[in-house]
Amino acid sequence: MKGIRIGSVLRARCPACHQGRVVSGFFSILPRCPNCNYNLHPEPGFYVGSMVVGFMLTAMMTIPPMIALKFFDADVGLIVLFPFVEFLFVGTFILFYCRIFWLHLEYAMTDRLDGH
Repeated sequence: MKGIRIGSVLRARCPACHQGRVVSGFFSILPRCPNCNYNLHPEPGFYVGSMVVGFMLTAMMTIPPMIALKFFDADVGLIVLFPFVEFLFVGTFILFYCRIFWLHLEYAMTDRLDGH
């Protein structure tokens, strides 16, 4: 199994060459690596699994603080507002890195027939 380089994930680099950027802007993943031409969209719906993982991670980071807010009798407005703020800011960040990690995980676990 090929290893996953955490530095390449954090810098949003290609899993094959670790040099080319895989994103254009903040939300769009390029179709191919600009450095080595590695296919960054191996199949339709490839990133759906990463969205599920990202949602679950965000939920796991949201629910315990909400329970603590309720336990300490926080204002109802804060309890209602907290998940929206959490999902908007933290969830966006987590979803971005889940897609990059998903790409690296696929590369590490799949034997490529195209020479990579």
